[in-house]
Amino acid sequence: MHFWYQLSQDSQLRVFLRTPANGYLQSLNNQSFKNTMQWTKAEVHIRNTTGEIEGPFQIILQAIVQTEKSVVAVDDISITKSCKINISFSSTYQEGEAKIETTDSSSFYCPLGSLPCKDGKCISSDKFCDFTPDCPDGSDEAMCSAKCDFENGSCGWLEMASGDAFDWVRSSRNSLSPVFQKQAPPADHTYNQSEGHFMFILRNSSSISQIAQLRSPKFSQAGSNCSVTFWYYNYGLSVGAAEMQLLVNGLKDPTVLWRIYYNQGNLWLKASIQLGRLPQPFQLSLNKVSLGFYDGVSAIDDITFESCGLPPPALNCEGPDHFWCQDSKACIDRLLLCDLVDDCGDGSDERQCDPEFQCNFELGLCNWEQDIDDDFNWTRTQGPTSTLNTGPMKDHTLGTVKGYYLYIESSEPQMFRNRAALLSPIFHSTFAHSNKSCIFRFHYHMFGKHIYSLAVSQRTVSNTRGHLLWHTFGNQGNRWKRKVLYITSSEPFQILVEGTVGDGFTGDIGIDDLSFMDCTRYNGSLPVGEITPPVTSIPVTLPMNNCTEKEFVCRATGQCVNLNQMCDFRPDCSDKSDESSCVPDACDFDHGNWCQWYQPAAVGTPSAHATNVFQWGLGRGSDIHPGEESYRPLADHTMATKKGFYLYADSSNGKYGHTADIITPVISQTGPKCRLVFWNYMHGATVGTLKVLSKVENVTSELWSQSGPQRDQWNRAEVFLGVRSYFQVVFRAKRGISYVGDVVVDDILFEDCYPLLIPERHCTSEEFTCANKYCIPKDNLCDFVNDCADNSDENESICSVSIGRCDFEFDLCDWEQVQNDDFDWNLRIGGVPRVITGPVADHTLQEPSGHYIFIKNSFPQLPGQEARISSVIISRKSKNCKIIFYYHMHGTNIGSLTVYQMIVSNQTRKTLLSLSEDQGNFWKRQVLLLEADEDFRIIFEGRVGKDYRRSIALDDIVLTRECLLSSKFLPDESADLPTGSCLPGYLECLNGKCYRPEQSCNFEDDCGDNTDERECGTSCTFENGMCGWKNSLADNFNWIMRTSSPQSLRPFKDHTLENGKGQFLYLEATSTGIRGEKAHLKSAMWTESSTACSLSFWYYTSSKATGRIQVLITSQVHVESLKRLESDLSPSQLARVNITDEADTKENSSPRV
Repeated sequence: MHFWYQLSQDSQLRVFLRTPANGYLQSLNNQSFKNTMQWTKAEVHIRNTTGEIEGPFQIILQAIVQTEKSVVAVDDISITKSCKINISFSSTYQEGEAKIETTDSSSFYCPLGSLPCKDGKCISSDKFCDFTPDCPDGSDEAMCSAKCDFENGSCGWLEMASGDAFDWVRSSRNSLSPVFQKQAPPADHTYNQSEGHFMFILRNSSSISQIAQLRSPKFSQAGSNCSVTFWYYNYGLSVGAAEMQLLVNGLKDPTVLWRIYYNQGNLWLKASIQLGRLPQPFQLSLNKVSLGFYDGVSAIDDITFESCGLPPPALNCEGPDHFWCQDSKACIDRLLLCDLVDDCGDGSDERQCDPEFQCNFELGLCNWEQDIDDDFNWTRTQGPTSTLNTGPMKDHTLGTVKGYYLYIESSEPQMFRNRAALLSPIFHSTFAHSNKSCIFRFHYHMFGKHIYSLAVSQRTVSNTRGHLLWHTFGNQGNRWKRKVLYITSSEPFQILVEGTVGDGFTGDIGIDDLSFMDCTRYNGSLPVGEITPPVTSIPVTLPMNNCTEKEFVCRATGQCVNLNQMCDFRPDCSDKSDESSCVPDACDFDHGNWCQWYQPAAVGTPSAHATNVFQWGLGRGSDIHPGEESYRPLADHTMATKKGFYLYADSSNGKYGHTADIITPVISQTGPKCRLVFWNYMHGATVGTLKVLSKVENVTSELWSQSGPQRDQWNRAEVFLGVRSYFQVVFRAKRGISYVGDVVVDDILFEDCYPLLIPERHCTSEEFTCANKYCIPKDNLCDFVNDCADNSDENESICSVSIGRCDFEFDLCDWEQVQNDDFDWNLRIGGVPRVITGPVADHTLQEPSGHYIFIKNSFPQLPGQEARISSVIISRKSKNCKIIFYYHMHGTNIGSLTVYQMIVSNQTRKTLLSLSEDQGNFWKRQVLLLEADEDFRIIFEGRVGKDYRRSIALDDIVLTRECLLSSKFLPDESADLPTGSCLPGYLECLNGKCYRPEQSCNFEDDCGDNTDERECGTSCTFENGMCGWKNSLADNFNWIMRTSSPQSLRPFKDHTLENGKGQFLYLEATSTGIRGEKAHLKSAMWTESSTACSLSFWYYTSSKATGRIQVLITSQVHVESLKRLESDLSPSQLARVNITDEADTKENSSPRV
């Protein structure tokens, strides 16, 4: 091999040879390549240590670099003609002749469609790797051995997803360094010795997503009785799942043949897989996926293919009970003719067959029919059934996920001993033609813990089940079995294949490849069964009334009630009929009562006979079948007895990711204190997700979510609803990856949800009078909760005097990250995909779009590390000062949250609150009284816990109006302000004048040199900074101040100076950005504006821009969109927005853009 190369001083280049026999790399360059940045020619001789290369090989160039600036380059690679042999021991080969050169320089040529053995003999290419040695020396099977113990190589089994440091590797325990020995079994399976070899997963990286794929050699075909066995090791708490896949040439989708979940114990276990007839080339792939949490031992040893070869050719095949295959010349049993299986290997045993006597269900039920007198129907399907650990994973005909078969679904709504019957065509008496027996052949699959029975009956009249020919009970193993029945009858007859449901959902039974031999069709028919008449309902009448269309008629009295008073949790009719069809404030589901909760009809849902549906249902402990005790509770929450009812989503039905909803009727209105409280039970290894959503018309918003196992107990949950109108509450269950774990709820309570009643009294001195005359405690002022129901308690004119008030919707407000801790609190939006626990909605908006701050128990944070935020300095003169905040702490070993009061002068700390462990999956309110003899700060400290995927969250922190700012605390002033003699409470201008803080940001130059307006964002060219405009900490990317660049999509000049040196703000699209992400830029808070106030700015959009600019005005309580600038406008434009027109409607509150 010749090539040209360049190498920097800090790099290396090596050349290796690899053969599939052992997968080892053999170095071909004994001397190092010269480090030079000039093109240099290299010549490498392709040979191994013996001078002879056996079989196919690869040449591998390996580059090693030491730094980011290292250079390795190659060009113009050429291979000499001496290397032109291309022998493939798989079913693929190049068109043309194949040639092999021996060590004595003699050559052998094979014609098209043939390949040479090692000794030069030519055989058909499809005989390579077909489990039968056709070469005299066996070289056609050398690269694809039917047995492999990995002692002398990998037998052609290779890792196919290399490069992610998560790979299948051949080794022994003794060969590994101590740091990797814990990832391997203590001994192999073959010899039970630490020196014995096996394949195992070596993980040498902590990447989030890693895949290991152990791929077999490519086999050309497999016979009808082919199976494979192997021994596997799957041990460790986080070892995860593994699956064996079948990859067939020409078939895009892989077929899962075998799957194992989770820890199987510290030992070798045997697996057996039925392959069956595979006429196309195929491979097996043992796959393992790590999502960053892998910790365990995964290994495989002693792989054996059994009975996979085609039947051998015979010199003769005599007798009526045998058939001589046309091309393969094999001699097979006559009973294998026309049974929908290619036993000959050339298809000749299936060529002259009558399709009326065969059915493989690939195109439907053929001439078989579903019985109308049974309990449910057989289901035609592809691939695995919907429940794990039961039913086939593939059909019998094709042996892949694309093939069809029939099965009975044993999950609900089916019940124990329900039966499904399949009816054959009607056949003539066996005595009418040659007096032979009619032979019925079929394949069946009965695998699962709750398998009951499969039976075949013969009947001569249609209103009976006839007499039993054959039946079998219980688990028969995860494989298709063949059955042959001999039938005699003096009358026309019909065959019934009947499956019966067991006492549990792991009882799926499959059938496939049904065929008849020596039978004759009968043209007549048998009588049909009876049909049950339908049932009618009785209408409801209303009393006499004079109500309008906008009023509700009370059922007992005919009294008229406004429609908005219906379903508001307060009865207005004397008979309470205005609330009778509404969700009650409390429901325990006892006596089978759904309490008006209902399941919405799914569009296009098949009938129960056609599929199993994941849905909600009433349950109780006394109805649990054996084996289900760990999936749902044995007792309800209300009475703690087996006879008490609860509502559960049955995971034995449906498939992974299916959802089931229960929903309330429309609720007309709720009050400001309204909370939804309920108890939930989520236990089981693969339990899914429970969500609570608010639905207004067709728009849903997520309020609460919980996923995965939550311990074997009932857990309380709470969702704040507050003031809402014309909405519905939805409980949504999402099925997990298997049936192991149902989602269960009980004791649903709508607490304090009735609308406000305005009292006929004056509010006390300890209360605040709302604009609607309602009275609330003064501690509820400015706490980000609409306690008045008209938002008057959150008015900006009242709340602006509160210091340290923050909802974290944009940044940390006046709160600061402490510098001497281990890491920082982070802003976060709810309702986004996440790998840690935490609230799905913030507390302020009760929406997934709202923000809060949090710390998380995940990399790079370590257990015990701390994050702190600190308040402004609070004066010792503050009386009755309180801090109000909301926190969320859910999950075991979550860590701790501590609130300190720290004296500024000596840094001593006093603990006000300390919380640890699980506090419930909902926001909790906390009020703390603050008293001290000296000025102090408040510090929130979060400490990381031991468990991964946990978080602690804070939101809506408020220091009440009684908390005073310390007189020693001054605003952060620029360093270039001169020292002057301004009185306390005043700020100094650059020219030495003084101004009051409220004179800042009022659009007037009170200083005379614009000091008081400099950082307000009033006018800014961005030539000397950002003028007080700030990026939001809640966004994933920021506005950046830059100059033009010819290598980017930025403007070629700024607007101010009109040259390449002028600065501007721009937003750059990146490869890591997600469609719909936002970047906010915020001005200072202006105190007021004139009636003619307007905002103007110049903006630029590149030709490839697809986003938009939106201008918003906010008064902290209200947010209003002023103008949306779409990106398809001209590249450079002037935008002008009237500020006052919008701000005037907000009760003269201070605006911010």
